[in-house]
Amino acid sequence: MRRALAPGCYTRLQPVTPVTPAECPMRLAPLMVLLAATLAGLAAAPAGAAGCNDALFVDQIAEAAWVNLDVQPAQGTGGIRDALRLAQSAHAGQPVRIRLAPGHYADTLGTEIYAQRLLRGAANPLWLVATDSRPNATVLDHGLNLLGVSYIAIDGVTIGPEKVGAWNGTTHADPQPLQAAAGIHVAGAALNARAGGVKNGALDATVYGRYEPSHHIVVRRVTVQNLFDRQERDAEGSDSQSMDGMKFNQVEDLWVLDSRVRQTTRHGIDNVGVHRAAFCRNLVAQTGGGLGIEAKGGSVDVLYDSNTFWRVRRVELGGEDTDATYYFSADGRWDYEALRTVARNNLIVDAREAALEFSGCRDCVALHNSIVFTASYQAPSEGSVIYGGDALRVHDSRVLGAADGAGSDCQWWDAAAQDYVTVDPCWGVGANAPAPVNQGLRSANLTVINNLFSAEGGSFGRGAGGVVPCPLNAADGTAVPVLDGNVWWNGGSPLPTSGCSLLAEGSGSRLPGSGASASPIAGGEVDISSPGRAASSIVTALRPRAGSPLAGLALAHALQPAEDRLGAPRPPGGGGTSGALTGANADSDRLFNYAERYYPQLFAGHAASGTAAAYYYRYYPATQNYIGTAGDRLYVLGPAFNDQITDLGPMATWLPLALDAGQ
Repeated sequence: MRRALAPGCYTRLQPVTPVTPAECPMRLAPLMVLLAATLAGLAAAPAGAAGCNDALFVDQIAEAAWVNLDVQPAQGTGGIRDALRLAQSAHAGQPVRIRLAPGHYADTLGTEIYAQRLLRGAANPLWLVATDSRPNATVLDHGLNLLGVSYIAIDGVTIGPEKVGAWNGTTHADPQPLQAAAGIHVAGAALNARAGGVKNGALDATVYGRYEPSHHIVVRRVTVQNLFDRQERDAEGSDSQSMDGMKFNQVEDLWVLDSRVRQTTRHGIDNVGVHRAAFCRNLVAQTGGGLGIEAKGGSVDVLYDSNTFWRVRRVELGGEDTDATYYFSADGRWDYEALRTVARNNLIVDAREAALEFSGCRDCVALHNSIVFTASYQAPSEGSVIYGGDALRVHDSRVLGAADGAGSDCQWWDAAAQDYVTVDPCWGVGANAPAPVNQGLRSANLTVINNLFSAEGGSFGRGAGGVVPCPLNAADGTAVPVLDGNVWWNGGSPLPTSGCSLLAEGSGSRLPGSGASASPIAGGEVDISSPGRAASSIVTALRPRAGSPLAGLALAHALQPAEDRLGAPRPPGGGGTSGALTGANADSDRLFNYAERYYPQLFAGHAASGTAAAYYYRYYPATQNYIGTAGDRLYVLGPAFNDQITDLGPMATWLPLALDAGQ
């Protein structure tokens, strides 16, 4: 149903009585002030870092400027590789968009889709994009491997089958899981790899450890799934640890947005030597022996924001030891895995070993996250010995050498051969002395503030033997995190007082045993019927209940996000809601997020939510369109809708679609 507007001055979402043109600025001023404040209030990233709402280079190119190369499913993965090569050979100076029609791209190469030396710029990027960006609409039968590239965007593709065939105890029926080292792998290359890295018996830092990074990489609306061996039942229980969902090493200026990674045998997202990266609004679920995400090996200014992690081993700020050869320092230091990593607004549910772990992380912050172990959660164990279920861990890390199995080889661009070649040992040293092998990478200056930690079934402190799931496990190292503004719940039981590290919470935190008799959240189990329903049911379960102690508890912090996990605005300064979700206008924000994800041509990018009169809404400057709710109905307005307020019907009609899509 459409309602036509009479001629006059309108505040877009709020129609007003028609007035003279001279009066329009006065009537419009309040809304424009609100819009300016809303846009300025988008969640800020740490200084110098990438952010969730950055203007991406592919979105800055005029539509008419693109050179379009169209690929059809019948061409298979070889057609995609050939299009990448053609873009570089025939259109190196122009912006190129490789458009993949929906369908199944069979593996016609017998290996991953490999491309190298795609060196583009802001004015001539390369955009590999599915014309239908829905999960499982444009499926590639192998992964993407890019070496030495810049200004590349991968958008809307699915890598791996939606489902695998039935398991008979030894093998799967068709379709088979995907065999790939990674769904997406982007890497830099060593500089002067054949030069000597030793000078006068000492390590020459002007040679050793220097890389030409890949840079300005966007991965958006991508699905990576079901990467495991054919002889394994699934990835989550895999022992092989051989396949990553996404891997980035020696990469700068990286954005991974609105994507899904699930059922991969190793890491969900692995980062080594990554500088200025933002991982936002992603789902990482059911990964195997690796980590849900890590950023190590000299990583700097990395942001994990508004992601959902479900049934992963750990979410790592820093990482699990780094091979000396692959450590990429931005500042010449070799004393951290990660510097200035920030994790905020994340939902972390049923992590196997630990929800959040700081490992070799310096100046790192975890704020406004919701960490929950559901009532049915069982901590992992070997026999009667428990080895997981911790909320927080703090550890140091170290640099690995060849004696530890660390690699010594690297890739190097041979200008004479016009090809990348393997050099072993890299810089004549590799992972051997005098490289800084065995050097300690210490955690230091850690802040944990305004988070929710809940064991709904009371699993903290429960277990046989000397090891129990702990609120804090700081078994090695000397770092003591600053803790405040956090809410703890242990299923109605107090937190354990023995067998765990001291939890030195500040006065602004809330601990069990203060008369609380109910969980801070609505609660509920995860719907495992589909990845989308799993993600949306997690949001539903983790919303604060009425009267929750999370409300009004948050303390002010310089890195406080301007919005919650769904996009609801947070008040500036302190006094807001701790945890990732505020609970306000959640269904509206779910619909807005659904619109952004599935109708980007109308609602481009991510916008902050705001309020004007009776409307709760978002505005998208790139398309000049609005989406809003009022009175339990959904409205849109803008050039795409003839500049008329258009009633799309009850929110309840649209909400199931958003929930199925994972919002």
